[in-house]
Amino acid sequence: MPDETTSPAPEDAAQPADAVLLTPEQRITELEARVQQAEAALNEERDKLLRKAAEFENIRRRLTAESQRAAEARKLDFIQQALAIADNLAMALLTPADKETVEHLSHGVQMTLEKFNQLLRDNGVEKFVSLDQPFDPHRHEAVSMQKVAGKPDHTVVQVFREGYQRGDQVFRHAQVVVNQL
Repeated sequence: MPDETTSPAPEDAAQPADAVLLTPEQRITELEARVQQAEAALNEERDKLLRKAAEFENIRRRLTAESQRAAEARKLDFIQQALAIADNLAMALLTPADKETVEHLSHGVQMTLEKFNQLLRDNGVEKFVSLDQPFDPHRHEAVSMQKVAGKPDHTVVQVFREGYQRGDQVFRHAQVVVNQL
């Protein structure tokens, strides 16, 4: 017969030697305390998350507002520069026209046009070459067709209105005459 004092019972092996046996009521009280601690920790983490979400939303709003202010400032700067060019053109129209002033007027308008084109280039807007180029419906608007000997079919043979682009974005299609053999 084995000695019961030296070999532990199988159910005693699962519990530590210093474990205190709790009554079911004590165990429920202990578990309820743990649940309350877990709920408190969850609520604290939820509050942190909500604060971070609110902080993120405030940063997003602030960045959006700053971006809009910067874009508006760029627009106003462009408009002020364009108005200076318009002023030059208006002064040219007020100039009395005689043979000598017509030459000066023509030169002044040419300089004003170059100043305007520089303003466009400074803002990333460029004219694109259309004359003698293949017709491209993404860049050109055909206003008529014409037969021109010696030019390839579907080639731009005349430009009525220049086209402009910024990078790959077309701002205005060129109005062109296209060769049709």
